[in-house]
Amino acid sequence: MKISRRALLRGAGVAVALPFLDAMRPQRASAAPADPKRFVAFFVPNGTDPGAWHPRTAGPLSAEGLTPCLVDMKGFDAEREWPAGDPIWRDVTMVSGVDHQVICSDIHSPAMALCAHTDGGGQAVPKNATLDQYLAEHIAAETPYRSLNLSPTGDTAVTQGFISFRDGGQVEDAFRDPAALFDTLFSNLGSPNEDMDNIRRRRASVLDWVREDARRLNQRLGAADRARVEQHLESVFELEKQIQSTTQSSCTVPGKPTRGLDLHGKFKKMIDLGLLALTCDLTRVLVLQYSNSWGLDFSGYDLPDGVGTWSDHFISHKLGDRDRATDLDSLPQAEAMRIANARVVQTSRFKVRRFAYLLNAMKAATTATGNLLDESLVLYTSENGDGDSHGRKNMPIMLAGRVGGFQTGRAVHANNAPTGALHCSIINYFGVELSKYGDPASGPIAGL
Repeated sequence: MKISRRALLRGAGVAVALPFLDAMRPQRASAAPADPKRFVAFFVPNGTDPGAWHPRTAGPLSAEGLTPCLVDMKGFDAEREWPAGDPIWRDVTMVSGVDHQVICSDIHSPAMALCAHTDGGGQAVPKNATLDQYLAEHIAAETPYRSLNLSPTGDTAVTQGFISFRDGGQVEDAFRDPAALFDTLFSNLGSPNEDMDNIRRRRASVLDWVREDARRLNQRLGAADRARVEQHLESVFELEKQIQSTTQSSCTVPGKPTRGLDLHGKFKKMIDLGLLALTCDLTRVLVLQYSNSWGLDFSGYDLPDGVGTWSDHFISHKLGDRDRATDLDSLPQAEAMRIANARVVQTSRFKVRRFAYLLNAMKAATTATGNLLDESLVLYTSENGDGDSHGRKNMPIMLAGRVGGFQTGRAVHANNAPTGALHCSIINYFGVELSKYGDPASGPIAGL
């Protein structure tokens, strides 16, 4: 029994996409396509402290050898909306020595973070397709969305609010509201908006409208596919409840407001929705931008060492810069620097924990051939390497996933190769054989 890969559960004006199922594979083995390959980019601003980030030597990673910025790869406790995390150090390969300074001439341009072609010293906006868009040309196949670009920042400046570009500097628009993203992905695009409004007013679920279609489908599926559909629909239901709880109903008088979706809450919902889109095979390219260079702070998290409500940008600059945390100005120089260094470690650890949430969620998302992480390559990156100096010669790069046989649990040194070498390595794992990539052009990183 064959089911279309683009099949939907339908009912009363809404539709819910299905995950990729065994029953969607062609019955003739000779016609079977390659399993889906997926790419995820995860951007955080303001770099890190390279000396506290990069492993001391190349070779296998170990829990005992993790640097101060990476210690939470061993696992961590829950904080606010983020659950506790399992260890991820075996799932990650650290890459040091990638030179992005030859690519981007601007000290703060998230727009260039996924670009491997020099901006030529002009406006720091890609003139060539960014990595995600290059890969979309090769792996998007017939998915409804060529790529999804998600960011909770309200900044729409071309160098700050976007990190995905097509050739010629054409910007890829970004979803900035989780509720609108949910409606776009999981309601029938041809349905009037009032259908979704009616669902919210009744505090009903989109699943209530498609339950009968799901029951009929389950009668045609094997046990493994039935379990996969049930897990997927439960994920949709839980995520919808979370989003509805922060969306004001138009027919009821709201009580005392609870904490709404700040930047962190929005980003978590976007990760969850983006992974659902990957699981449903709505897209195979997902871009996640946590913030622009200025808007990330850690209010409500009570990070150690006095991080407080200072912005990530100010924390990154330590001492002596105009944009700095001025509460250290009255302290002796040595003590102020000790605290400033410790704060950058704390904010870097925070970002690693958010990346760990993404990877653990991908491992938990089962597919027809394993899990999302096994079928993906995930890139962690930033616009700077050293947030204090704006240096971009040693970028904080992490790779995860197992597409094309990629190996994790190790540290690799790029020996000052330009960003094109990193991207060439990534592209080759997707089965697109390149000898060189980028401008300046470079072959893949040896050993990666």
